[in-house]
Amino acid sequence: MDTKQPNIILITTDQQRYDSIKANGSSFMNTPHMDRLAKEGVSFRRAYCPNTICTPSRVSIMSGMHLSRHGSYNIGTTTSHYSTWISTILREHGYRTHHVGKAHWHPWGSESPETMEVDDRGTPFYDFSGFETAELSLGHNTYGVTSHYAHWVNQKGFDPKSFANSRMFDEDANDTGDWNIPLEVHQGNWIAESAIDFMKSQEGDRPFFLNLGIQDPHHPHVLPVQFTNRVDPAAIPLPDNTNDTETDYADHIPLFHNGRIVESRFNGPHVIAGNGAVAWKTYFEDEEKTRLTRAYYYSMVQLIDEQLGRILDALDSLGLADDTLIIFTSDHGEMLGDHRIGQKGPLVYEGVTHIPLLVRYPNGFAPCEVEEVVSLVDLLPTILDFAAIEDHVKRDGISLKPRLADGELLSRSGVRIEYKEEPDRIRYKCWVKAEWKLAVYLGEIFGELYHLQEDPGEKHNLFHLPEYQSIKLELMMELLNDMERSEPVNRRSSRV
Repeated sequence: MDTKQPNIILITTDQQRYDSIKANGSSFMNTPHMDRLAKEGVSFRRAYCPNTICTPSRVSIMSGMHLSRHGSYNIGTTTSHYSTWISTILREHGYRTHHVGKAHWHPWGSESPETMEVDDRGTPFYDFSGFETAELSLGHNTYGVTSHYAHWVNQKGFDPKSFANSRMFDEDANDTGDWNIPLEVHQGNWIAESAIDFMKSQEGDRPFFLNLGIQDPHHPHVLPVQFTNRVDPAAIPLPDNTNDTETDYADHIPLFHNGRIVESRFNGPHVIAGNGAVAWKTYFEDEEKTRLTRAYYYSMVQLIDEQLGRILDALDSLGLADDTLIIFTSDHGEMLGDHRIGQKGPLVYEGVTHIPLLVRYPNGFAPCEVEEVVSLVDLLPTILDFAAIEDHVKRDGISLKPRLADGELLSRSGVRIEYKEEPDRIRYKCWVKAEWKLAVYLGEIFGELYHLQEDPGEKHNLFHLPEYQSIKLELMMELLNDMERSEPVNRRSSRV
């Protein structure tokens, strides 16, 4: 394989489910460009997010650490510890680094590096979170035409204030509907155009790291009126909620059903992250609303796929494809009606934790299949390994390069997911491996245990059943061992 340092493109969508890609087994999706990445590289069959909301998961991607180490435990938290981030390390090793789109490593509701004002020329932010330059957008869709993206829209001759959403339902937490934004200035088009312009502007042999943050398919579930490549609502299976056969819900799950989670002891000083006072059970009992909001969500992924295709075509035409490590993933998933719940939050179900991860690097590894469980905290070690950069920081993640390039088995039996609403509110440690998923809620007596091979729909919580106490203990020990494995230790040079 080539020893030249690769260019690196990391594309992170927002709230995209694993099952939203045809190559991942969908019977109704049309995602030829995501499928192409899977065919020419790898689609990890069991990739998991380290947290089920935006900021903690995104900081984990940048740092290769879980929230228990990086400290950005929820949205609205702030960080300034960029010295260990992938953006800083690659920049220090000669990479040209640039970010476009959603970051959400910092608060949006208070003064932070992401809420700085963009000047009249739309000048990129310099020295942003370890990146040399950055062009940002904050929010999502109807409330996401902001920052550098808004400046670009204005330069195209459009007024963002004129873009209205035609909602399909009077009461809809997903705001499902058609948006009269011209397709040419949709956020995905801005991302693709900016990425292509950046690649064209590179000169010489200096490698680049291009980090792209796509707002979609996070709610609102809206589509540009002009976008016609849509999923037929009738073709999408309804969530498997036809029979109420689930057993032994964790204590907080019914509160998502009746919309009272924000009134409960699990809620902190802010509305619970990733969700709200929505009676999701009633929402998903409405078949028309269920089909349409799911169809719009999945259609948003097909819109992303079209823009991904433009980026892949540009890599080909510029002669960069073979020398570029491209990673396509999402920060977390979306419940979308599974277990009669929408959106995300303090949940461990597959819909919100199991995410897409596509990786391609023609000069680095041949197309392959990987069934083992992996995590987004593995991306930083993997990138540095392919770039032949020695890492002196102890990470929670491991490099996937030996598995991809040499077929070596992974040195870890499972992956960890962590959640912390507040230090004294609902929080969990979750351990996922090939057959099992265990969630321990700290400070609580309830938990979750699922046999994923026999119960892939996670209908039967085995946490309290006597006959499963031995496997529960075994999984708890594996979880503790993984937590200890990642504990930082200082160098010890003498006995005293």
